[in-house]
Amino acid sequence: MATVDLPKPDVPGAVAVVRDFVNTADHETGVDDLANPIDLARYLRSAGLCARSVRADDADVSTAHALRAGLRRALEANHDGTSTPSPVLRKVVRDLPVRMDWSPEGPVLQPAEGGIRGALARIALAAHQCSVEGTWWRLKICASDECQWAYYDHSKNKSRNWCEYGCGNKVKTRAYRARQRATTGT
Repeated sequence: MATVDLPKPDVPGAVAVVRDFVNTADHETGVDDLANPIDLARYLRSAGLCARSVRADDADVSTAHALRAGLRRALEANHDGTSTPSPVLRKVVRDLPVRMDWSPEGPVLQPAEGGIRGALARIALAAHQCSVEGTWWRLKICASDECQWAYYDHSKNKSRNWCEYGCGNKVKTRAYRARQRATTGT
């Protein structure tokens, strides 16, 4: 049976920045796109968050891992509407170089420096922008233990529990089959 790639629904730019960064760790395969300084710099360059010439070090990788883990916990909390901030996330965002400036459109928050730390600050600022735009609560982690992918909940009432990749169908099918086996005794 051939698989059909359905078009992904559009998500706001800031949502995509946060979602894609959180998804740099694949819990199903164990692959980490930010495993070392070279991988981190490559990812941030490919995401358009920093210049091609930037180089990362081990401290940058640790900061990126802390930011990603903190954002993941925050997205997990979005399923039940809680907003208890992670101490790890609070610490990492407080240490990122962010400043307020004034533009023709009014006040703006932006990275206070370039390089890897500035790129990580852009990710934190994207999370802030999601909050300001009202899209933050739609960013979630798939409820499937096998997947745990970050996704944007497009549902009208923000009640979706699974990502777009069929995880909900898999969970429901397994539950149905388990009920069938229980009633038939096989």
